[in-house]
Amino acid sequence: MESAGKVVECLPKHGKPGSVFADYEPLKFSTMRVFTATKGTILKDYILFVEQGFITLIFIAAALPVYYYFNKEVDSVGSGGHSIRRWLDSQEGRMREFAMILMVLASLLLSFYTAMAVGRWWVIRAAGVGGIKSACMELEMLISQNVTQDIQVLDSIRRYARASLFLVFIWRRDQLGEMEEMITSPAAGGLLTKQEASALKGWNHVLHETIWSWQSAIVCTLWQEGKIKSDQLLRTLLERCSDGRSAIQCIHTHLAVKIPMQYVHLLGFLVKMHNVILSVIMGSLFGAAVRNSEIIICVQLAGRTLILPLLFNAILLINAELADPFDGGPTDFPALAYSKALDLDGSSFVKASQNQPEWMARRNTLPK
Repeated sequence: MESAGKVVECLPKHGKPGSVFADYEPLKFSTMRVFTATKGTILKDYILFVEQGFITLIFIAAALPVYYYFNKEVDSVGSGGHSIRRWLDSQEGRMREFAMILMVLASLLLSFYTAMAVGRWWVIRAAGVGGIKSACMELEMLISQNVTQDIQVLDSIRRYARASLFLVFIWRRDQLGEMEEMITSPAAGGLLTKQEASALKGWNHVLHETIWSWQSAIVCTLWQEGKIKSDQLLRTLLERCSDGRSAIQCIHTHLAVKIPMQYVHLLGFLVKMHNVILSVIMGSLFGAAVRNSEIIICVQLAGRTLILPLLFNAILLINAELADPFDGGPTDFPALAYSKALDLDGSSFVKASQNQPEWMARRNTLPK
């Protein structure tokens, strides 16, 4: 079957190359083809099936004693008429009601957790990564049109913005010790020269944010050289530098400050408790249903035990992945694709200013 998304090369983690989805087609997940789509989905996470294996074992462990002792008397004399069958008949409604209460409570808390996780992920992508691109593109456009077309200046603006984003990936993957080699490598697109990478080590703190001081330095240098002709343009360019720094700070804040631990712990505890209790209750009823030859009931009980814990655990794992899309997981942002796109888009602004319509080129003397 054709892949449901576009797979691109991922930034290597500790020398291990990988791939991530850069895009996908929602329509393919809205048809029956969703049952055959596994690549890049949560179904590839082995933890999900390890957890499901434990739940299945608990389900079987609860079903076997009920099946074995179903019609046996439970009192020592054997004349009280209290069998497992009669006890389950009297308690089944309460057991199902208790399982339903736990399911509703877990579903409610999971919905809030998922909304927060997806919201934070989107802010990282839109205000963070998108903010970096927006600031870089405006700097590129304004400087190339109003200040200079010096290739070194324009190229440096793009490289430093790309390096800022690239440094986030290095930070979240605990590879800052290899920063100099990684950021100057051809695989990364030669974001910085060896001298520039060495200069970063001069302060070696929050590099992805503080590197935006170099963008401000470019603007100030152009001002000192007299190439920026107005105070208003200077202010606008410095504001764009500030916007870029704010965007990277947004990413840093959302990665470093997570959803309150007490809430996540309580939610995880509730979900696991629900899964265990559900498997015990459904397993007990399953053993009785097998004894009574109630095939439909058996299928319903087994299906509920398989589906609900699987979905709840999957949502927990997805939210954990969404918390940090830079750490080397299978659902990471495509670092190399973003970096390449930022470079191509930025250079296109420069080429656009160099390839204007003839009538415009005659009347407009672009700064050199």
